[in-house]
Amino acid sequence: MTVRELGPDLSLTRGGDGNRPSGPPLWRRAASARTRDLAWTTLSPPLLAAVPGAAPARWPAGTLAAWQHWLEAADPATLPATIDELADGHVAPSADDPDQDPASRSLRLGRHAERLLHFALRHMQGLSLLAANVPVRCAGRQGIRTLGELDFIWREQASGAVVHWEMAAKFYLMAPGDSQVARAQDFVGPNLVDRLGDKLGHIVHRQLPLGCTAEAQALLGHTVDRSEVYLLGWLFYHDGRVPPGLDALGIAPDHLHGWWSTLDDWAARAAARPGLRWCRLPRTGWLSGALVPESGTEEAGALRAMLAQRFADPRHDHGWRRESPVMLCELEPAGPEAPGWWRECSRGFVVPPGWEERALARAAEPPRPGPQAAQDAA
Repeated sequence: MTVRELGPDLSLTRGGDGNRPSGPPLWRRAASARTRDLAWTTLSPPLLAAVPGAAPARWPAGTLAAWQHWLEAADPATLPATIDELADGHVAPSADDPDQDPASRSLRLGRHAERLLHFALRHMQGLSLLAANVPVRCAGRQGIRTLGELDFIWREQASGAVVHWEMAAKFYLMAPGDSQVARAQDFVGPNLVDRLGDKLGHIVHRQLPLGCTAEAQALLGHTVDRSEVYLLGWLFYHDGRVPPGLDALGIAPDHLHGWWSTLDDWAARAAARPGLRWCRLPRTGWLSGALVPESGTEEAGALRAMLAQRFADPRHDHGWRRESPVMLCELEPAGPEAPGWWRECSRGFVVPPGWEERALARAAEPPRPGPQAAQDAA
């Protein structure tokens, strides 16, 4: 298989429309984590340029440009809080927050991304949000049954079209293999539960058709004119080598990507790039580009020792520590505008011993039939 070698993730320098280089995008350069996360959710390149059996999300003309202008000028205090702020429990809800009850705010990464998109759709020009997170139910002989949930329903103001979006934020590592053709099931989640192929199948065959059911249309009071997939995230490749043929899967040429490596291979990568620093990126920070004070950075040598100890943890109840990949950020000085701060220039996972074999076995498994497959993919 022919691959192209990557240094730092060049996709980090693409503009918000994903087509032209324009310096660091807002989701990477903004000083506020609130602004970066909201910008990432709305302005970062999508994972897919085409969706087999469906259509990728399409914004109304001019909407994103106006939104970026608004977001760049917005006071971060008026924007939705980050997951870390919500977890602290000391953040008062803003008047523009669609979820006023702090107790009901999910700290799951995917739900948080949905919350950010909800906020954006309520403030964007060129569209009107009609409904969000709408459960669709039907009555039968066994009682009321939930068919599913509609993520977002909005109306395009210029055409009047009613649009149904199913949204997800996902992070997949491409399992190593000898196949000459990339497959959607080769992309697995760090914990090996989720796969890109399963997720797409669930969205295309279960979630998108829900908007066209009689139950959904009666609930909404509108006919849905088109249903689309809003899929964001990052894909990670073995040692940063991106294989050919990804366009056949519909993967966008400017999708956000990083690397995954074994501990020894990552250490060799770090040694070849002296002068940079590193940080462990918690799951709450996986969305947008990292901006870290120098006190939060680490040298590669100390980080390698910590990871080696983690992956060799002897406690029987710490299997999750031994078996879970750890996301790291490679950092460079943020520049004179942010003295003492370091900005992400690439990201990736360091995987523990045995993870590659488990990933290959997971990629080879057939989809699980029935409701359980849908649950696992959600």
